[in-house]
Amino acid sequence: MSASEEELIGHSYTRARKHPLVIGKLPGAGRLPGGPYTITQVMTMVVSFGLLVLTRELWAQFGAMNFVIMILVPWGLAWVLRYARLDGRDPARALRSLLIYSSTPAQGRLAGKPQRGARPRLASATCTVRVRSAERPASAAVSAPAPKRAPTPVRRARPAATSDPLPKRRPVAAPPAVTGSPEPKTGLQALLASLDEH
Repeated sequence: MSASEEELIGHSYTRARKHPLVIGKLPGAGRLPGGPYTITQVMTMVVSFGLLVLTRELWAQFGAMNFVIMILVPWGLAWVLRYARLDGRDPARALRSLLIYSSTPAQGRLAGKPQRGARPRLASATCTVRVRSAERPASAAVSAPAPKRAPTPVRRARPAATSDPLPKRRPVAAPPAVTGSPEPKTGLQALLASLDEH
């Protein structure tokens, strides 16, 4: 294998380096049974235990087994949350990210405040058109240059076979005689022509 064909393998250690905050010991230096527990697991145990206490009239009909249910259900939910992962995160963090994403303004934030775009408004403009009057002298008027035409191809007929090897040339017409000053083509030329007349 050459160096250009070498297979590149990438490793990501991000999940291993992001250790969650856990609670593993009691304040008296004893270890929690089944621990350490993440903050999400502890909150799940507390909330589920509170709900079971508040709704005991609905389910507490088993005598002494009620106390076992009140301990096993919160601990079982916490144990399930230890292995539950959404996009590599525990469900509480994934839910928090979803809430932050849904509450973010559509145009984002700037310095912690919602970014608001300016409202579109109708722009008005004024255009002035000046029309030249026909009473002005022709020499002062600026003539627009005539548009250039594309040259038309000239088709020549084949000369008949003659004994004269050189074709006859047509006489060239002489250019027309210039009478007076030529018509100015630009505004500057028109101005100079009007100064020459005075």
